[in-house]
Amino acid sequence: MFRLLGFDVHVRSGFVIFTALIVFLYRDAFGLWLAAAIAVLTLLHELGHAVAARRAGCHAEISLDFLAGYTSFRPTRELSRGQRALISIAGPFTQIAVSLVILLAMGVDPTSLDSVRQSDAATAIWWAGPAIGALNLIPVLPLDGGHLAQTGLEVFVGKRAARVMAIASVALTVGAAVVMYATGRTGFVIFIAFLLFNQIQIVQATSTKPRQALDRSVDVETAAWQTGRPGVLEPGQRLSPWFEAHRAVLQGDAGGAMGVVLADLRSLRPGRWIPPVAATRDQLAAVVGTLPHDLPPAGNEYSARVLSEVLLAIGEAQRAGDYAAATFGTHRSSTVATVVARASAQLGDDDNAIRWLGAASEAAMAESDAHRRLLARTMDVSPEFERLRSNGTFVALRGELV
Repeated sequence: MFRLLGFDVHVRSGFVIFTALIVFLYRDAFGLWLAAAIAVLTLLHELGHAVAARRAGCHAEISLDFLAGYTSFRPTRELSRGQRALISIAGPFTQIAVSLVILLAMGVDPTSLDSVRQSDAATAIWWAGPAIGALNLIPVLPLDGGHLAQTGLEVFVGKRAARVMAIASVALTVGAAVVMYATGRTGFVIFIAFLLFNQIQIVQATSTKPRQALDRSVDVETAAWQTGRPGVLEPGQRLSPWFEAHRAVLQGDAGGAMGVVLADLRSLRPGRWIPPVAATRDQLAAVVGTLPHDLPPAGNEYSARVLSEVLLAIGEAQRAGDYAAATFGTHRSSTVATVVARASAQLGDDDNAIRWLGAASEAAMAESDAHRRLLARTMDVSPEFERLRSNGTFVALRGELV
């Protein structure tokens, strides 16, 4: 990891392998130029996202991995659609603009293939800059063009935009794959496979199912964590994205594990899956180890709460409390506030724990009897609150829930 313009930049092994693979496949000067151009322009692309996010009041962090870069950002306030669209387009705009300036400075006409082909360096920069930058604007997820399209869809379909865009992305990508196969253009097979893998994960993360199917999934989820195998799922059953992410970790695919969790976290609609309560601390820690330090803002309260509880379970109380507190700014849920209180108590900050229990109590009162009963039980049994149970304010808050 290193810092650039105030941002943490994580260079993962997959990114190094990807650039080395380019050099190995070409084994000439063009391969060296292409690997270098992709490395530099991908970093500039993510810097574009990060700078735009910071200007919108977000904390941003960059990760470079196999076939892709990621910019995770956490807003300090709710972002408008315009701000989110600007953050999405800033990456490819920076990549295209910088590469065009370099090509023009080299005396290359980017609109002329003959001019572009005048040297290995020019060809490599053209492919790594304008070509890949434009490709990133195709309106399918998880590309930036897909996020732009999703932001526009929200105007018409609201919170269903994530689901609609995910399904449309799969359909468009499969259609493109069929056309390419029929015309003999198979050069983008790895890129198509990468898109489909991520799109299927996003579709799964935005799916819903009946409550009965959720209840039947409990035993299946528990058995899966214990055996490491998903077993046979009934129609409507779905394992948690945390289990799928852990399987990816076991297969050496850290980027895939991160993608599964972040796709679920960004989903605007909560998934109906069982929290990974059957997982061991080591299993959870292995998945958390693939995530960026600055976690992206949550699209739904459920996934954010589960992530906060996982962080708390593996001993990262400060990070759990910070993320749950940030989530509470957009999802004022009693369960999220309770996680902040538990994290504060675990860190020994009793006053802050009491304050957050007050916020949880206020939220629970506005929610339902079930939420009040859940908060009361949490205050009764959570080990983090052991020394607080004789505190007068704690007792008063507990009494108000009855």
